[in-house]
Amino acid sequence: MLVLKNDVIKNLFSNLDIPGVQDYQNTLLDALREYKTDPSIIPPRIVKSTEFGCTHLFMASTGSTVGMKAITGSKEGFKGITTVLDKKTGYPLGVINGATLTAFRTALCNTLPLVKVFPLDANYESETLVVFGVGDQAIWHIKLAMILYPNRFTRVVISNRTVSKAEQLCNELQLEHKSTKFEAVGLPSGKSDDPLLEIFKTTSVVFTCIPTSQPTITTKLVQQLKKQCFIGAIGSYKPHMTEIEGDVLRKYILEKGGKIVVDSTEHCLHEAGEFIINEINEDSLVEISSLYENGNKNEWIKNQTIVVSKLVGLCIMDVSVGNLCLEKAKNSGNALDILDF
Repeated sequence: MLVLKNDVIKNLFSNLDIPGVQDYQNTLLDALREYKTDPSIIPPRIVKSTEFGCTHLFMASTGSTVGMKAITGSKEGFKGITTVLDKKTGYPLGVINGATLTAFRTALCNTLPLVKVFPLDANYESETLVVFGVGDQAIWHIKLAMILYPNRFTRVVISNRTVSKAEQLCNELQLEHKSTKFEAVGLPSGKSDDPLLEIFKTTSVVFTCIPTSQPTITTKLVQQLKKQCFIGAIGSYKPHMTEIEGDVLRKYILEKGGKIVVDSTEHCLHEAGEFIINEINEDSLVEISSLYENGNKNEWIKNQTIVVSKLVGLCIMDVSVGNLCLEKAKNSGNALDILDF
């Protein structure tokens, strides 16, 4: 049995190039296709709050790669693990620290619709990437976008409630990407002097990674867009939370015959406030795996000014990507191997 510490996972992802990211993308896409074919491979999750002030979540995946994810939310944030089992015997193949894995697989999932909207072989220049949030989720969205589209983003703007934290992240990322200008701003103010209004005029990709009930993506910001824009939203994960104003979804997408991209129709309709609050139904959603079906030309994507991807996360993402991490760590000799477990 292999044990992958968080440092090992970070090392696996530290020198990724485009083919490396695509390797993980293909693994994740296969898992999403398998789930779409048979949703029963993800049984209902167990959620239990305790007297100790924390909430435990236990999630399983029983597809071609079998495993479980356990995560606990407390005053110290979220901590957890992913386990992978032999699909025939149940023998434990690996235990993986969930910190970086969770952030990476979420950002990776958003890149699947992103590359459908903006093909990697197209020409891009002098565009702006905007990210809301400063946590690991936000960081990996930035990192993967910069890997997949080298030299595309001359400006990366990080928006956060505490601007000093955004400034600190900008300084760290600036060292890795010297030709890109990193800027820190506060969250949208709704005022006429909000710097994000001007920033959105050159923005083509937005990632919002904040658990909030006050939308970060507003109609006022979207009205400033001058080109097609991809918006990936992953921060809000409870029915009362929403990162995107209902009018943005209705007027700029649904009323124009478009669709909203999701990882799972069923899970998003039960968990995503964007859909629950605004009474958006299944007919308005399309799963990521469907974008990759043979013969699907995705013409609606080309005609939308805004393409929104809303993710709530699935255990099968952690298990499938985690399994690939186990294989790569074993080949590199970086995993802790416990014999005769």
